[in-house]
Amino acid sequence: MDEIEKALQALAKALESNETVAKVTVTITLTKPKPSKATKSE
Repeated sequence: MDEIEKALQALAKALESNETVAKVTVTITLTKPKPSKATKSE
């Protein structure tokens, strides 16, 4: 989550100096990691 926060802060900083940007929409979808279904062949 830290990386996402840093990326959004960088985006906000970049947009502050850009007067031509009227609207920015950011969608972040988090998914739970799926359990591994790998089978061991013995």
